[in-house]
Amino acid sequence: MSRPEEASARVLSDQTFLEIPENVRLGFRLAGPGTRLGAYLLDLGVRGAILYFLVTGLSIVLLPLATTGFPAGVYFVIAFLLEWGYGCFFETWWNGQTPGKRAFNLRVIKTEGYAIGFYEAMIRNLLRAADFVPLFYAAGFLTAILNPRLQRIGDLVAGTMVVREKKPLFGGELEGLSDYPPFPPEAFRHRYKPSEKTLEVIEGLLRRRFDLPPSRLDEIALILTEPLAKRLDAFSDRKLARDQPADFLFRVLAANRASLETARDENPRPAARAVSGQRSPRPAAGYS
Repeated sequence: MSRPEEASARVLSDQTFLEIPENVRLGFRLAGPGTRLGAYLLDLGVRGAILYFLVTGLSIVLLPLATTGFPAGVYFVIAFLLEWGYGCFFETWWNGQTPGKRAFNLRVIKTEGYAIGFYEAMIRNLLRAADFVPLFYAAGFLTAILNPRLQRIGDLVAGTMVVREKKPLFGGELEGLSDYPPFPPEAFRHRYKPSEKTLEVIEGLLRRRFDLPPSRLDEIALILTEPLAKRLDAFSDRKLARDQPADFLFRVLAANRASLETARDENPRPAARAVSGQRSPRPAAGYS
């Protein structure tokens, strides 16, 4: 049995669990080869469409230089940037997602459960060349099925894994959350939003805040605060996150709750209207 102060991980079927101090337990559903292949093919289609429109437009602009060989060099540069920069760009700015991963509800995270940054996105995408050998990502596929977190070579080197996400279902009132003013989302670079799993852990800490000594609560909160603080622009905000990590996390959670409530208010479910003297229409089938 692992000690409570030591981080450990274990895998059950397609689930991986991370345990950190005070029994704060993170559970993730790993993305299998099938869903990752679907996301890859969708991204491949997006890259192909971008390449087509860029080449078509540039072929007109560079038509006077067609006999110099310069356009061919430009096309190769664009193809190279799309091949190696597409995933790195989106996974950095979209918090571990590309258009394909977002469509399949997949996300790249660190093996410790945190959001990835530019370095991890760059390493795992550049090493796709190693995953490809000898043909059709054979090395990456074999590596993934032989390790418990389904990591390809790029993931192993970058310390990342691909997980499946579910839509956030934060139900019920959180007692005491109103005591924390929402943290302004614009304080984060590019209006970064924490992942659903991070918000779930913050919610768990809020519910247990009176069961832990304040110093221990802040110590645990600091584990989640550090990667979030790196995405803050203002020094005063980073200082708040460092000096009062638990309060900072609860304010972030309050901001997320406020945004969800605003979205519900702006898009209310249409009320059924009864027409006098007529049979009420049959309700539409819902999604399960």
